[in-house]
Amino acid sequence: MKKIISLLILFFTAFPVANAQVNDLSESDIQAFKDRVGEVIDMFQNNLSILGSKKYSIKVKGVYKKSVLKLFIGEGEAYTSPDGQHCEGVSMQVSSIRNGKETKHKIFLKKYLDNLIKLPYAEVKLTKADTYRISNIYKVGDHYEATATIFQRFEGFIGGDNKKVYRDVTQKNIKVYVIPENDYVLGQHWSVRLGDIEVNETQGL
Repeated sequence: MKKIISLLILFFTAFPVANAQVNDLSESDIQAFKDRVGEVIDMFQNNLSILGSKKYSIKVKGVYKKSVLKLFIGEGEAYTSPDGQHCEGVSMQVSSIRNGKETKHKIFLKKYLDNLIKLPYAEVKLTKADTYRISNIYKVGDHYEATATIFQRFEGFIGGDNKKVYRDVTQKNIKVYVIPENDYVLGQHWSVRLGDIEVNETQGL
């Protein structure tokens, strides 16, 4: 148990917790959880910036695509959630602003990443916000689930002079799973996996 708690302390720090629904974790445990989830979300957003950029080759982007998939439950394939539900794959809700109106639709994770790589802009910039929030932490069976709220700025440029033709800021909610695992190297530890992503709000700029 001491080993598990010491590993938990590697997980969560520095973000405000809202609506925590657990009573078997101390504040330090919750902060440790939050820190680890924050690291995974940082990796996710950094990799998205590379996939959207035109500075990297398709081969390089293929490597980063695989890295993104490993951050998600099921790694882009059909999976059974920790609570026993069969899912065809992680879904990504995407949005855009056209003529002042927001439109949303859902696609699977792999398709989302492929679309990001193939965007028709001459250059794409995906900028993450410096702050985000981990909330609604609750225990389900032998694992924990939470919601991560992130903010992303998307900018699209065209032409040799890189004229900016599209820009928005989107608030997204990501389902997070914190699952107990065992392996020969780490022994018993907690593994963070991201799940479905929903758009909360998109604003054109």
